[in-house]
Amino acid sequence: PTQKNDNMLLKRSFYSPHPLVVGNAPLVGVLDLPSTNIHRPPLRLFFPADLTPDASQRRRRPKQANYFVNNRVAYVLQGFASMIVSRHDTRLFKWVLRPLMWLISLFAPPRYLKIPETVQVTKDSPVRYVPPTKKQSGKQSLVVFSHGLTGTGEENSVFCTSLAKRGYVVACIHHRDGSSARVPMPDGTCMFYEHHPTDDDYQPKRRLDQVKVRAKEMLTTCHWLLGTPDNDSSDDKEQYPLLKEICNNLESKSVFTSGFSYGAATSALAATMEPNMFQCAILLDGWFHIDFSSRGIEFDFPPEAFGKSSDIDNDGKITSTTTPPAGLSIPAIFINSSQFQGYSKLYAATNRLADQINKSYKMEAAEMHVIPNTMHQNFCDIVFWLPRWALRRGGRMFAIGSADAYEVHQSIMDWTVQFLDKHAKKS
Repeated sequence: PTQKNDNMLLKRSFYSPHPLVVGNAPLVGVLDLPSTNIHRPPLRLFFPADLTPDASQRRRRPKQANYFVNNRVAYVLQGFASMIVSRHDTRLFKWVLRPLMWLISLFAPPRYLKIPETVQVTKDSPVRYVPPTKKQSGKQSLVVFSHGLTGTGEENSVFCTSLAKRGYVVACIHHRDGSSARVPMPDGTCMFYEHHPTDDDYQPKRRLDQVKVRAKEMLTTCHWLLGTPDNDSSDDKEQYPLLKEICNNLESKSVFTSGFSYGAATSALAATMEPNMFQCAILLDGWFHIDFSSRGIEFDFPPEAFGKSSDIDNDGKITSTTTPPAGLSIPAIFINSSQFQGYSKLYAATNRLADQINKSYKMEAAEMHVIPNTMHQNFCDIVFWLPRWALRRGGRMFAIGSADAYEVHQSIMDWTVQFLDKHAKKS
C-alpha cells in the first residue's frame, strides 16, 4: 500500500509521459552499451521488446529503465556543476560541489522516476526482441539520435521510447567530444564539458572541429549496428545475443538521423558527409547559425550542410579554395520552439536549409513546424523530471515555456511519426 500511495503522489506531482508512449510493441527494451574502445561512443539502445515466457517464474522480475544509466543522477549533476559553477579540477569542485551533488541526488526526482513501458536489459534478463512481422516488411528501421550541447544521451529518453514502442530501433549516442556535461570513457575515466573561449577570444574552428567528431560518431554507430566492417568493436554483439539479433534484422535502406539542438546540426552534417546512409532527418530545435557579430563572426552551421566550406579562420573568413560540398539534400522535418523562431538570424538559417532541400528535390521535401509558447528545453525530458509547481513558477529559469508538456511532446511525436512512416514506406 505504501508503494502504491507513493506512485499516486508522483503521478499527481509530476507530468507522467505514460500517455505519450503508445504503440504495438508490448514493451520497450533499454540496453545500455558503454564505450569499450576508441571507435564506438556509449549508446543507449531502445527497441521493441517483450518478456520471455519464463519471466513470471523467475524470482526477480525485470526492472523498468531509469532515466539515467545505472541511475547515476549524481554523476550527471556533477557534470552540470563542473560546467556552470566550477570546473572539475578545482578544489571547490572536489571538496564542496562533488559531495554536495551526491547529497542533492538523493532527493532528486529523476532518481525515483522511471521511463514508462520500458524494461532494463541485462545479460541474463528475461527479455526478447520483437521483430516486425512479414506484413510489416520483416525488417527493422533504425533511428540514430544525437543529444544537444551540454546534454547527455539520456535527456531525450521519452522521445526515443515513444519511437521504439511504435516499432523503431533507436540508438541514442552519448558524445565524447567535450560537448556533453560528463561522459564515461573507455579507460574508466570520464570527460567533462570542454569550455570554449567566448567573446573576444572566440575561435570558430574549435566548434567546427567538434561537430565533425560528433558526426563521425553518428556514422560509426550506424556502420557498427548495420554490420559494416569499419571498426573492430564486435565484443558487445557476442556478449548480448539479443543485440546481435537486433542488428541482423536492421534494414540498411531504412536508416534515419535525428538530433536535438547541437544534435540537429550534428545530424545534418552526418547526412551531408554520407548522403546515402540516411533516408531522412528529424531535426528538433536545431542550432543552425553561429552569431558572434560583435567580433564580425557569423555563419550558417555547420557550413557543409549549407553547401559551404568549413575552412574558416578565427576571424570567421572562409580560407578554402576547394569546391564546397553539396550540402544537406535528404528530406527533413524541422520542429522548432517559438524561442528559436524569435532569433531572426537562426530561424532564417533554418529556413535556408529547408529551402535548399526543397530545391534539390524540386518539391516540398522539407517540413517546417513551430510549437507556440515553447522554449528550448520543452523538447527534453526535464519537463517530466520537475514537479508541476516548479514548471509553473520557474519554467523560464530552466528555458521551459508555458505550453502544456503533453501537448508539446504529442505534437513532436505526431509530426515525427507521420514523417517517418511516409519515408519508411518509400525506402
